[in-house]
Amino acid sequence: MRTIHTATLIASLAACSIAFGQSGKSKEGYALSWERPITVVPDSLANGKHRLPAWSIAVFEAGESTVLDLWRTEMKAISQGVSGNKPAKATSARIPGLGEIGVLTMAVADADKKADMTRLTVAFAANDSLPLATADGQEAYMRSLAVKFNKAVVQEQVATYEKMLGKASGKLSDTQKDVAKERSAITKAQNRLESIKSKRSRIEKDNAGITGDIAGLEKKFALSNDPKHLKKLTKARTKLAKGESAVAKLMEQEASVQGDLAKHQGRLENQAGKQEERGETKEELQRLLDALKRKQDAIR
Repeated sequence: MRTIHTATLIASLAACSIAFGQSGKSKEGYALSWERPITVVPDSLANGKHRLPAWSIAVFEAGESTVLDLWRTEMKAISQGVSGNKPAKATSARIPGLGEIGVLTMAVADADKKADMTRLTVAFAANDSLPLATADGQEAYMRSLAVKFNKAVVQEQVATYEKMLGKASGKLSDTQKDVAKERSAITKAQNRLESIKSKRSRIEKDNAGITGDIAGLEKKFALSNDPKHLKKLTKARTKLAKGESAVAKLMEQEASVQGDLAKHQGRLENQAGKQEERGETKEELQRLLDALKRKQDAIR
């Protein structure tokens, strides 16, 4: 049976969770601000037929296995070994603030999904049935664990968003390159189109002149029937035919370039839309990442 202290802990955490839920969450369910106090509550822990005095803390947005893994990792660095479950035990643990003598440390985790947290209950003992002679330093140490473990949970959230932001940045960079590529292609196509139009205009102008020359030569030949006039007329007509052929080819080239230009403009519009969308996605991810970092900094 849980002690009245644990009931107080559950009640206080439930009240905090209501305020916490109002602060906004990411689509993954991560709270975007820290509004919960770090609380250490006296409790008790069952070890077989024995019940030892203990302390309970809350680790938010984490399940039982995650919290116990955090505790085991913490204990492995300062004890002779960690084993068991319900409770898990760390033997000869040298706990900061509890003196130089190694102590038996026991822990159980109990998830509360409604409050979106896991209670970690830890006991410090001389052996399986005997608590330490004094509780000095235990509460302060448990508070340090609460801060450390809650920060660790948020760090995983930060890491998730850092990875997401990295991918979003990569996609945005690729799209920006595609936009630049299409803009460059459009500029080249436009320059090519202007060159073709300019060349066609010059040839059409020359053709107009030749057409005038042909009209004059036709009149001269009709009056003189002179072979020299016919030769000049034939030469002018041949030149005009070549000019008209050149204009026809240039018109085909112009149509082809205009088709390419339309394709590039369509692609640019599509890529520019993607760039804007991915830019907004990156900004939103950055905003959420910054919020999570502020949340982590607020855990004290």
